[in-house]
Order: sequence, then C-alpha cells, then structure tokens
Amino acid sequence: MDVYRTPAAALDNLVARRLQPSAEFVGAARRALGALGTFLRERGGRAAAQPWRVLKIAKGGSSGRGTALRGGCDSELVLFLNCFKSYEDQGVRHAEILNEMRVLLESWWQKPIPGLSFEFPEQDAARVLRFRLASTDLENWMDVSLVPAFDALGQLSSDVKLKPQIYSRLLDSGCQGGEHAACFAELRRNFVNVRPAKLKNLILLVKHWFRQVRQGEARREELPPAYALELLTIFAWEQGCGKEAFSLAQGLRTVLGLICQYQHLCVFWTLNYGFEDPAVRWFLRYQLERPRPVILDPADPTWDVGNGAAWHWDLLAREAESCYEHPCFLQAAGGAVQPWEGPGLPRPGCSGLDHPIQRDSAQRAPEESSSLNAVDPSAGSRQPSRPAPGPSGTASTTPCTLGTALDLSRVSTKDLDRFIQDHLKPNPQFQKQVSKAIDVILHCLCEKRFHRASTVSKGGSFGRGTDLRGYGDAELVIFLNCFEDYGDQRARRLEILDEMRAQLESWWQDPVPGLSLRFPEQTVPEALQFQLVSRAPGSWMDVSLLPIFDAAGQLCAGARPEPQIYSSLLDSGCRGGEHVACFAELRRNFVNTRPPKLKNLILLVKHWYYQVAARNRGRQPACASLPPVYALELLTIFAWEQGCRNDSFNTAEGLKTVLGLVQQHQQLCVYWTVNYSFEDPAIRTYLLGQLQKPRPLLLDPADPTWNVGQGSWELLAQEAAALETQACFRNRQGTSVQPWDVMPALLYQTPAGDLDKFISEFLQPSRQFLAQVNKAVNAICSFLRENCFRNSPIKVLKVVKGGSLAKGTALRGRSDADIVVFLSCFSQFTEQGNKRAEIISEIRAQLEACQQEMQFEVKFEIPKWENPRVLSFSLMSQTMLDQSVDFDVLPAFNALGQLSSGRRPTSQVYVDLIHSYNNAGEYSTCFTELQRDFIVSRPTKLKSLIRLVKHWYRQCNKMPKGKGSLPPQHGLELLTVHAWEQGGRDPQFNMAQGFRTVLELVSRYRELCVYWTVNYDNQDKTVRDFLSQQLQKPRPIILDPADPTGNLGHNARWDLLAEEAVACMSALCCMGRDGTPIQPWPAKLAGAAGAMGIWGSHLYSVQPEKLEELIQNSLRPYGECQKQIDDTVNAICAFLEETRQLPQVICVAKGGSYGRKTVLRGNSDGTIVIFVSDLERFQDQKKSQDEILSKIWQGLKTHQLTMKLEARMEIRKLHGRLIFQLSTKWQSITFEVLPAYNALGLSEKPSPQIYRELKRALDMTKALPGEFSVCFTELQQKFFHNRPRKLTDLILLVKYWYQQCQAKLKESPPLPKYALELLTVYAWEQGCGAENFDIVEGLRTVLGLIKQQEQLCVYWMVNYNFENETVRNILLSQLRSSRPVILDPADPTNNVGKDKACWQMLQQEAHIWLSCLSPNEPPGPSWNVLPAPLYATPGHLLDKFIKDFLQPDRNFLDQIATAVDIICRFLQKNCFPHSATRVQKTVKGGSTGKGTALKTGSDADLVVFPDSLKSYTSQKSERCSIIKEIRKQLEACQQEKKLEVKFEISKWKAPRVLSFSLKSRVLNERVDFDVLPAFNALGQLNSGSTPSPKVYAELIDLYKSSDAEGGEFSTCFTELQCNFVAFRPIKLKDLIRLVKHWYKQCERKLKQKGSLPPKYALELLTIYAWEQGSGAENFDTAEGFRTVLELVTKYQQLCVFWTVNYNFEDETVRNFLLTQIQRTRPVILDPADPTGDVGGGDRWCWHFLAKEATEWLSSFCFKDGTGYPVRSWKVPTVQTPGSCGCSHSEVIGSWIANARRNF
Repeated sequence: MDVYRTPAAALDNLVARRLQPSAEFVGAARRALGALGTFLRERGGRAAAQPWRVLKIAKGGSSGRGTALRGGCDSELVLFLNCFKSYEDQGVRHAEILNEMRVLLESWWQKPIPGLSFEFPEQDAARVLRFRLASTDLENWMDVSLVPAFDALGQLSSDVKLKPQIYSRLLDSGCQGGEHAACFAELRRNFVNVRPAKLKNLILLVKHWFRQVRQGEARREELPPAYALELLTIFAWEQGCGKEAFSLAQGLRTVLGLICQYQHLCVFWTLNYGFEDPAVRWFLRYQLERPRPVILDPADPTWDVGNGAAWHWDLLAREAESCYEHPCFLQAAGGAVQPWEGPGLPRPGCSGLDHPIQRDSAQRAPEESSSLNAVDPSAGSRQPSRPAPGPSGTASTTPCTLGTALDLSRVSTKDLDRFIQDHLKPNPQFQKQVSKAIDVILHCLCEKRFHRASTVSKGGSFGRGTDLRGYGDAELVIFLNCFEDYGDQRARRLEILDEMRAQLESWWQDPVPGLSLRFPEQTVPEALQFQLVSRAPGSWMDVSLLPIFDAAGQLCAGARPEPQIYSSLLDSGCRGGEHVACFAELRRNFVNTRPPKLKNLILLVKHWYYQVAARNRGRQPACASLPPVYALELLTIFAWEQGCRNDSFNTAEGLKTVLGLVQQHQQLCVYWTVNYSFEDPAIRTYLLGQLQKPRPLLLDPADPTWNVGQGSWELLAQEAAALETQACFRNRQGTSVQPWDVMPALLYQTPAGDLDKFISEFLQPSRQFLAQVNKAVNAICSFLRENCFRNSPIKVLKVVKGGSLAKGTALRGRSDADIVVFLSCFSQFTEQGNKRAEIISEIRAQLEACQQEMQFEVKFEIPKWENPRVLSFSLMSQTMLDQSVDFDVLPAFNALGQLSSGRRPTSQVYVDLIHSYNNAGEYSTCFTELQRDFIVSRPTKLKSLIRLVKHWYRQCNKMPKGKGSLPPQHGLELLTVHAWEQGGRDPQFNMAQGFRTVLELVSRYRELCVYWTVNYDNQDKTVRDFLSQQLQKPRPIILDPADPTGNLGHNARWDLLAEEAVACMSALCCMGRDGTPIQPWPAKLAGAAGAMGIWGSHLYSVQPEKLEELIQNSLRPYGECQKQIDDTVNAICAFLEETRQLPQVICVAKGGSYGRKTVLRGNSDGTIVIFVSDLERFQDQKKSQDEILSKIWQGLKTHQLTMKLEARMEIRKLHGRLIFQLSTKWQSITFEVLPAYNALGLSEKPSPQIYRELKRALDMTKALPGEFSVCFTELQQKFFHNRPRKLTDLILLVKYWYQQCQAKLKESPPLPKYALELLTVYAWEQGCGAENFDIVEGLRTVLGLIKQQEQLCVYWMVNYNFENETVRNILLSQLRSSRPVILDPADPTNNVGKDKACWQMLQQEAHIWLSCLSPNEPPGPSWNVLPAPLYATPGHLLDKFIKDFLQPDRNFLDQIATAVDIICRFLQKNCFPHSATRVQKTVKGGSTGKGTALKTGSDADLVVFPDSLKSYTSQKSERCSIIKEIRKQLEACQQEKKLEVKFEISKWKAPRVLSFSLKSRVLNERVDFDVLPAFNALGQLNSGSTPSPKVYAELIDLYKSSDAEGGEFSTCFTELQCNFVAFRPIKLKDLIRLVKHWYKQCERKLKQKGSLPPKYALELLTIYAWEQGSGAENFDTAEGFRTVLELVTKYQQLCVFWTVNYNFEDETVRNFLLTQIQRTRPVILDPADPTGDVGGGDRWCWHFLAKEATEWLSSFCFKDGTGYPVRSWKVPTVQTPGSCGCSHSEVIGSWIANARRNF
C-alpha cells in the first residue's frame, strides 16, 4: 500500500498531491448540483397527481462534509418536501416521488454540464435515487444520492440547541436504526465541516487506507462504512490532540490503534441530543449497551455507525495491527511514531483503552476491573498519603469524557454556561444511584461492624458537589470510637480495612439496580478503594472508604472547631496533610455551601485541568507532578470571593481570573481562617511558619498542615497563557474578556513584617511600565502644546501632569494619567466653568484629526454631563505601548501663573477663589502643581505607604455600599501624609505601624480635622474667616492643602470605610508575630507644618444637636461584641469559681468600667475581683497577692484552650499584675485580676463594723486610702446598677472627652475615670433625676462642675453615714481636706478626685468646650447643680455654703441693676409715645427687689403703674392691651436702643405678664424680665407709712362680690411686699436663700407629682420662724434652717399672718381677716394683701414638701462640727397674741373663743 511506503514526514505531501480531489472536478460538480437544486425548486412536482414543493435542499455526503477523496466520492442531495408532515409520511409516497424526480432529472440533463457526464446506475436503495457525475477523463466521479425527506429540523439557528421533542418523536415513529438519517443531514454536515483543514486531511488519509484495505478484501461488503472511520478519526483528534497543527503519522497511528481496540469502542456525542429527555435518555442507554464497537451518529442517535453486530471490524483490526512497522510510522531518527494519549485512547504497552469499557456484566473480563489514571499529580511531590480530593493516586479514575468537541478553546464565551450544563455536570440519575448506594454501604458497615462509628461523612468531589461528569470521586469517612487520637489510626487501620472489604464483598448483591461494585488494585494504604459502576458508559464513581479518628467531634452548623483540636494535630508530629480525612466534614461544608454557579465554574476549571493533563501526559515529569485538582477548586473559590461574590456572574470572566492566578502561581499565598485562625498561640506560630514557605502556598481551609498547592504549576501556567487568546475569552465585539481584579495574595493575610515585600511584588509599578506610560503622557503633552490650538487665538500657557503618575504613587497595572492644560482664554475662575465644554470639544476634534500623523489611536469616553469637566479617552500605539493608557485632560485657568518651586501663592489667589466658587473643590484643577508638589517631595517609603492605603481602599470599594459613595481616594492620600507627619516624619518607618495609624484615623473619622498651611494661612482676613467656617463644619474635615474650598472628608460614606478599617486592624497585616496588635504612631494634638491636631478640636466642633448621634454611632459598644465579651467573661468567672487548682474561691465580682456597664466602644477597662477564702482580713491582701496571682495565671494559661471563649483572650503577667485582654472585631477590654478579702460576706449592705476594720487595716499596714476599695467592688457595681440608659450615654460622652484630653495630661498623673463617672451621676441626681433628658444640658452641667473643681465636695450615704463614730471621723476628715473631694460611695477612705494637677488641666478644657457649645452666645441651659450638695454640707459650714454658692456677687447685682435701669427708662419715656397714658411709677419686685436673689438665674420683676388703670377692675380688663402695647414699643425700639429682645410665648389668652429676655452691649449675658401692669392702689406711699384701710376695704369688697382669686391683685402691693423683706437682717435673707435653694431641689424632684406651694410662702415662713424663734441679727443658720423644715412638716397646723399693713381696726378688714384665719390649714397670709393666702390650705401639695423635709432633717447639714444634731428654735405653729405685730390680741382671742363656743 502506498500509505505504508510513504515516510511519516511525507504523509502531508501524499494527501495534498494524491488524495485531495481535483479542484476543477469539485467546482464542476458543485455547479451541476447547484443548477439541479435550482431546477428542482422551480419545477418541483407541479405536474404530479399530488403536487409537492421543495422547501430547502441540504448537501451532504463526504462532498458536503469536505472529506471527499480523489477518484470516487459520494454526495447527498436531501430534498425537504412540503408534502411530508412527519417521519411516517416519507414511507407512503417515496416510490411515486422518486419516479417523478427521475423524470425531472432526465429533463434537466437535456442541457449537459461541460466537462461532466451523467448516468443512472442500478438503483439498489429503496428510498434514494442515485446517479453519477463523472469527469470526461473518468479519473474522478461523484455518486450522488437524491433523497426526499421530512423537514424535521425546520430553520436551524447556530446557537440554539435542538428541542428534545425532535428526537423523542423520531423514536416514537418506530423507525429502524438510521432510517431517517437524511432528515438530519445538515447537522451531520456541520459536525464535520467546521473541523480544521488538517483534521480533514487526516480523515482523507484514514479513508484512503480504508479504501486500499477494502479493495484487497474479499468480504469488502461486510466492512463498516467509511463514515464510521471519519467519526472515529474526529474522536481520536478530540481526545488526544485538539490542535490545528499536528503529525499525520501520529493521528493515523492513533486511529489504527482504536480500530485494533474496536471491541472496547463506545463513542457518542451530545452536541445535538443528550440525556435530559427521559425517552432519549432511555434510548441512548439502550444504544450504549449494544455490541462493540458503538459509534453513534452525532446527528441521529438511532444510527449506530459502528454497528459491532453487523460489520466485520476484525478484518480492519487485523490489517491495522500488522502495519506498525511500515515507514509511515517510523520517525526520521528511526524511532517509532507514538500515538496520541488521552481519555479513551489506547496507550503503548497496555491492552484496552485508557478508560473503563462498559459491557454486560457477564462479558466483563477480570482484568477490566481496574482502571488507569489520566493524571497522577502525587508523583514527585509531597502529597498526603491518602486519596486527595482530586486525581491523586488511584483514588481518582479518569474515564473518557464521552461527548463531542470538549475542547474548551473552541467554546465561545456566550456558550460556556451551556457547555457546562451539557457536558460537565454529572448525570442526576447516576448521582441518585450513587447516593443511594453510599447510604446502603454506610448502613451496612455501621450496623454489622463491631467497631462502633460515632458518625460518618461524605467527602470528595461528590460530597463537595463538584464532581465532574466522568471524573467523580467520593470519600466515605467513618469516624470510629476505637480511635482515641491521631496515632491510633496507624496501628489498627489494616485490620479494620480488611474487615470492611470482607463485609462489602459478602453483602453486596446488587442492592442498587443498575450499579455494580468492583475493587481495583489497592494503592492507598489508608483507604479501602472500590468503584460503583453504572451500566451507562462513563458513569462510575471512585470511592475511598477511610476509618478515621473523630478529631473535630460533633460540630454545630457554622461553628468552628476548638483551637485545641488543631494544636493537638500539630503536637502529633504528623506529615503535612497526613490526617486531612479527619476534617472531611469541614472541607465538604466549605465548598458545598457555595452558589451553584460557582460550582459550575469549578467544573469548568477542573475540565480544563483534565484536558491539560490528558494532552500532556507523555511529558514527564511535568505532568506527573501537577498539583491536585482540589487546589484548582480552592483557587476558584478564592478568585470568586475576592473578585465577585455575586451568585450570578460572567463565567468567562471567572475562568480568566482563575487562569490568571495560575499564571501567577509563584506568588500565590491563599488560605482561610474559617476553621482555624491566629488567635491560638500554637496555631499562630505554625501558620506564620507556613507563610514563610516557598510559593505557591494554598492551605486547605480544614487542615492547616496541608499545602494543597504543592506540585509543578509550570505546565498549567503555560496552558493557561495559551488559552487566554482563544474563542472562550472573546466577547461578541471581538475584544478580550476582562478578568476580575484579584491578586495572588491578600493584604489582610500578609504578615505585618512582609508588607514592604507585598508592596514591592504587587503594588509597585515596573520601570518598563512607567517608561511606557511616561512616553504616552509626553506625546499627549507635546500634542497639546504644539498642535492643539495652532489656528486659534487661544494659547496654551502650560501643561501640567497630575494624578498618581505625577505624584509617584501609581499602582501597578493602573495606566491612567491626568493632564491639566492651562489656557489663555480663561482670565478668571468662573470663565473656566463657563467655557470648558467648548474647549474640550476643540481638543477632541484636534486629537481625532491628528491620530494618523501622531501614530496613535484614541477612543473617547462618552461624557455623562452636559457640561463635562474633563475629556476622557484611551490611547493605543503600536510604537509606544504594550497596552492602552487612559487619559483625563482637564482645561484650567492659570490662577498660579509661573510659580517658582517652593513659593506659596499670594493670598489674593485664594481670596478670588473664595469669592468665585460655588461647589467644594470646583476649581481644584487650577492648583494641580501644588497638589503634585505636596506629595512628590515626600520620601519614597511614604509613597509606598500611600500605595498600600490606595490598594486597601480599592479593595473596600468592591464591597456592597448601598446608598452613597466612599470618600475620595485623594482624601486617603492626604490622611496618610498626615499620619506620617504626626508619627515623627521618619523616612525609614515601620510600614505596618504607618498602615495601622492610617486605619486608626479612618476608624475615628468623626474626630478628623486635618489641614495644612503650606500654601494658605490665616494672615488674610478673608481666608482666615473662610478657614474658620470650614473648620466649624461637621467632621470629618480634610482640607486640600492646595485648595481650601476642597473638603475631602465631606458627604461620603466614611462609616463603611471605618467598618473595613476596624476589621483590617484585627487582621494579620496589623498583628505582630506574637499575636499582639501593631501599635499605631502616637497622634499629636497639633501636627507639624500647620497640620491641625485631630484629637484636640474634633469633639468641640460637633454640633450640640449631633452629640446623641455621636454617642449612638461611635461611643456605645456594639451589642454583638458586648455579648461575645460577656459570654467570655462568664466562662472565665465560672472556671475561676469551679477550678480546684486555686485557693477556695468564694465568689467572683466584675468591676471597672465593665462592671459598672460604662464601657466605651473600642478600648475599655475592667476588673475581675476574686474573693478568696485564704484572705480573712483586709491586711491579708498585702501578704498573699503574688502567690495567689501566680496560681490564677497558671490556671488560666493551662485551661485557656479548653474553655469555650467567644472573644480572643491574651494573658499577661507584668510587674506583679495579672492582666488579660479580651478582643472581638470591634471591642477590646483589658481586665486586671485582683484577689480580695470578702469583706461583705453574705450581706448586701456593709455594717459599720466593716468600715472600722477597714480603718484599722489601713493604719496597721500604712496602706494608701482606698487601697482596699477593691473589696467593695460589688457595692460599686450596685451603685451604677439600673441607672437610666441616657445617664450611661452621658457618662460615655464625658469619658470620651476625657480620653481625648489625656494627650495633654501626659505630665500629670491620670485622673481615675471612675471620678468622672461619679461626678456625672451626681450632676444627674442633683440636677435632673429623669430618665429622659437633654444630653447637652447634662454635659454643660458636668463641665460646669469641673470648672468649679476647687469647690467640689461630693459623697453619698447609701452605704455609710455619720451615725458610727469611726465612720463619722473618716468622713469629717475627708470633708476637711482640700478640694476636690469625690468619695467612693462604697469606700469612704477613697477620695477618687484628689489629683489637683489633672483637674486644673481639665478645668481649662471644660471652659473651651463650654464656649464651643454656644459660640458667640451666652451659655446654654444647664441643670442647677452646685459643686457641693446641701444635704452633705455640715451645719457649721452652711454660712460658707451660702456665701460660696447662693449669694449673688457684685457683678451679678450690677448686671441686674443695669438691665432694670434700661427697661425702667424705656417704660417711663418710650412706652406710650402716641397715647395719653403715662407711667406713674415703676417698682422693682421679685427676689431681686427683696434682696433674696440666688446666684444663678438673672431675672427681674418690674411692676409698671400706668395712669390709665383707675381701679382693680380696670387692671383686670385692660392689662392685656397694655401688655401688647409695651411689647410693640419694645420691638420698635430694639434698633434704636441697640437692644435685642426675645419674647416668651404666653400660654394664656389674656396674659397677666409680659415675659422676655434682654440682651445689650452693656450686658454680659441675657437677663430675663417679667413686666406686670398694675393699678396704683397705694398712690405715692411714704416710707414707713401704712396704707389707708379704705384701700383694703375696696379690695375685699371686690374679692367678695366677684370671681376674683385671692391675691389676684397682689401686684398692686409690690412695694409693701418688697419692704416687708428688704429691711430684714442680711443673715435672715441668707437663710431665705438657703430655704429657696432647698425648695428648688425639692421642686425639681416633685414637680411631676403635683403643684407645690409658692416659693413666697417659704420666704414668709422663714421670716416667721426667725421672728418667733430668734429675732437676732446673728444666729445659727443650721438651727434656723432646721426650724423652717420642722414647720413645713407641721403644715397642717400652720396659721401665720402679720398686721403691719392691715389690721383689725377697720370692721370690714377685721371681719375678713377673722374669716381668713379660720380657713383650712396651712394659712399664711401675704402681709401686703390679706386676700392672698399663700399657704393655700389644701390647694397645694404641702404633704410632698413635708415628706422631703422629714427626710432632710436627718441629713448632714443638721449636724454640728462634732457630728451631733443641731437644735431647732421653739416656734408655735399658730399665731399667738402679741405675735401679729399690733396690740389687738384681746379682740382676736375673744373672737376665737366665741367661735369655739358656737361650734
């Protein structure tokens, strides 16, 4: 045979010269058939009895498929006729139609085709009309079959798969095999025709060989059809090569090898039909059970072209086996040509094919029970000696992927998902069978084996849900109770495996129909290997059964294993991955929970992997040492997590991303911390060791000892690079699909010490990259300077490079450049905004025009805005660039002119900017040079840090953001510079520290206020005022150092960035090798070079109304974090109480901020107090502390891993102190462990004896006061228990403020935060007491108390008091000590506020914040709280208390006098200018007029007497109009008098008073006024004289005859009221102040319960007590105060009145008075107005006031200097003769006596 004689290298020449048909003949035949087709379409069967019409014509046969041989070939002309409506119709009329066609053919050939002859041979086929077209020289001919057929397919679409119904109807038609194959001629033709030209040449060679064999064979008619050889050749190429260029000799050798193995052949494709439809699936299974060879037509499943039952393949096989020694199979060097290798192909030296062949079980040969592997990656690499989740050892069998065109490179991008569904996903029916079989096997083993299983787990790709069609593996992991540790597995494994095999062999009797069990050669000693085989070809599952130690135990869903599980694994001394099977459940869960589409992507990657392995199996050793396929599964998950995370995504993008990572395998560092982490010291040490190993590093997420990435990746990388140029990565536009943005290593997973290396490897751009980009930038700059405005009056003044490239902070692979072009057409800022759209259009037009000349290509981005600010385009150039570069060109006004380097702009530049701008940073492009220079001059390492921060920012930008955008990247750059400046400006700093500092700043964004004064400052007033406004805006503030209008912190989602920053701060990149967090640089209050400190001014600039939001968002700890820490603390406390390693623990208490529930978000403190039985006295703590702490430390360290802790725990023992830190994602609390004497025992409240013992212990041990306060931790905790949530919020705010102030307090000892907590509680108790209050008022109160720190004296008597002598002496000693004094409510010896230096600093800061809370205004409202409480002031110090806190100072009195004088002058001269009404007089009333005003509260009462009020009744009827007129005139005079008046809205329709506040240049603060119009009943009353009785008689008559209330007209007698008090002794007025202060305390507490009596009643009662009990000008204030309170307690007996202004002489007055004093008690008559009973009887809630008075009588203010009670004066409760101020006692006495007799 000439094929055999042809050398291998000459086969291509043989095909080209001798086998390919003559082009002339092919062309003539094609024209003839084309003409025939046209003729048949036009003529059709019109003349027939039943006319038919040709719908379409398909050309088939070898001629149509492009596989025609020179000499004789065949062609098929299939005519689809409209008369055939079904497959069955073809059999009814075929004879009639064929006859009609013959007539038409004969008619058609009346005009012969030149060069061709036409003849009809003998017709040997019933449904076909045959004829031959031959060349005139008879060297070439074509046998044409004319076939009428049913149009089953209709109009075919290239990208739409056929509907299964087409084939199910074919099967329902009852046809013979291949009977209707002509209906599918188009599919058949397309299947072959699209193949590469060289593959068709191989087909010609095979057919030529077949033709020569056939010619020499006597039984030639029994040989298979040549079409079978065509399909077999395609199969061989797909499975073994798949490339367009190959060796024909190799291909021919492979096809002949397949023919030799014909008894094993089972080949089919699912391109057009598949197993989805039940009918087709059943039929295919039937077909695939036919005798071998089976070669199904890819277009018609009913046609078995191989037909082993009909054809004699043995004849071909015999010839094929004898030809291998011929020259065609010898290489030039003399060696034999080797066949291709691949799934389903024969291998040299092996019988059978490289995949198991499915036949009837009775026909199976024993040797077929084992299978060979496509890939063995364990060779040459240290893989676990167990069946890995992939093709490792014989655990994974590589069967033939039966199907068509599985070459991934030929699948288009849009078809990848369909490709996965059709070819890669396993058969669901087979999976159900396997699942059922596995369940049955496990049930059998668990039921019958004497080794009891704790649980079983299904692993492998089957368990993970990533099993590929034809590549399935499963792990059955049986956890046995007989294994108690990792080491036990080795000792007993062999025995157990033998027993399991015996059980399976004896028990398996086809329990699952359609599945058989077989045992291959056992190559993995740790497992029992078997196969579950289906009757369907290519459907089996390799199963590994592993008896394993149950290391993880029963895990709840989502729970991670205890750290000790992994520490035990590390201690076992195992090899890497030796015990991975113990963690099969974790491995399965890690993958199995992923989205379905991600699993599909995994299948696609695995398919590619197996293709690579199959194609390169002969390349040793590279292929043999490939990493396991499981590594590709993990890499795919990593790519998806980092680049997408969406359930739905573009498959091509995902695949390209994975292949890109494969190409970067030398940098791969991938691991997860879902099951193990860096918290445990042992695991942390091991993981850090793993991270130092050579790359690639790909740790199993379930077992940290297994680096799945071990193996040779070079081959995979080469194949990945080759695939990237193929069709699967080309989109519809022909451009390449872009991968996800994923790096081969994660920042979060990079150790802090490796950050510099991370930047160098992944972020730093290469020199080549920078050179190319700079070349492109220079080209554009030159164009802008020289070409852009050549024919225009516009001149380019300068071109400036901006952006990250110009600053030197560009990231690798980010080829973008900003270019700012400064033009002469802009003469001011505003013109830039108005004209830039026109300029941008011109630049674009010039760029488009100059493309050819400049040898570049530009592609413009369509702007989103009508007036774009920028021209964006990408530039491509074959001469300059490897890739395109993105440009932003921005036209700008040349505001800076020619600015010399290092010079700052003139102030006028910024003044013009401030006057021109509308939006922040609107003209920042004008300052590009300054922005660039600000960064470019910085050290190289700082720029590297900026790159790192930008990379982190880009990662954050991938996260779901919801509404709003992240802050601008430029803001992060500036923040990084600021951090470096604040951290010391070291050019060679620690990268991790710098990064950690930036994250810290981001997390505290609400405090940020950063700006520089390198280019602008506060010298110019306009700029200064503008900067002041900018810095008053809400935080964060980051001002652009070049453009003060640009606040880069404004209006962005800093909260999202802060969340990511906090998460990153706890990641490995911010953690030292010992697991401790990297400490940030210390932040200074004021940065150098004009940078404003971030910690000083931040809080002061928060708007008062935003403080509650600040508390909510930034100060309260997160609930989830708090719960984790609570659970951890409870677990630790439970351990301490239950452990036997310590001295007997009585109980454990929680103290510090944690115990008091005043924990701040972020970092806080706490104490764990252990009450130990060995400590029997206070002083024992001084002796045994170290010993007990050492035992506790050892106990906690030993059991740290056994305790189930929700938070991370770190224990330290430093300088005799035991400290542990609990940390969660957002919270860290440092606890100190303190052993203590259980002073309280079982008591809830301490007895005086305890405090006596405490004092004795302090004296004996010479301990500092408060040193034993830890013994009272429970009392401290109880003191804060059940306080309102809002009070806790206020405490948090105060503590946060103090935390920020601490930077200023470095030189002074820190103040215990406990002191500020107590002070805040005190402020709330004394000033509010309500659960809901104004947080700003509370804050002002606390800050006000801090300002008065020299007077602070605060203590409580909830746990101790003055009754016990020892306690009393302690308290008196404390109260005599210098201020401030804040006593611990649990320990009277502990003054927590004694550090004066710190208080003085806080005093200054408090003053600053108070002024910021009300800028340019008087102080806002606060609670009325004194720095020392009245109830805690000793009686002998009450005079000092009054002087310090109650008496108004001279400034206050002058302020009131000035304000009163202003209003009085106005009332006298301006009030009624257009009226006859005149003001007769103005009287100053109220406490100011009486001389009893308190220090706080600037208020004044003014009574105005207009002459228009002629009587009491006119006062009532006309006062409303008078008030309106006064208000009107006040409003009119504001401007003229330079006053500011703010009126209070009255709640009455006819108000009695005009209330307003007055502000003026002459006043330091506002003064509140009440102006009351009144009838001048007294006239001009001389000093010392009494009113006429007629005045009162008229008043009494009016009172009796109308509905007027008692005292309604008391304003008419204001002068008398004032005089009654004003002339009293000064000390009596001080006593009145004291009583009024006490009343205010009560009023605040009781006002919600009811209406208390008027304050005036208490003033009169105080005067009465002094008159009746002392009368001396100098008296004991405590005695007087006690007397008044005792009178209040006896309110039901009180009857008090005076007769200094009215008396009993006038009958009308006398009768009225006698009636008044018989009213319900208490009766206290106004000495100026007898109708005013300010006692009010039962009108007021005196009982509430009496109850308070009773409680106060036991307070400290009624104890003298020795602690003994003071006495009260003896005062009657009822007025007695001689006490009413006149000599009418007999009249009163007789009247009372008569009244009693009548009663």
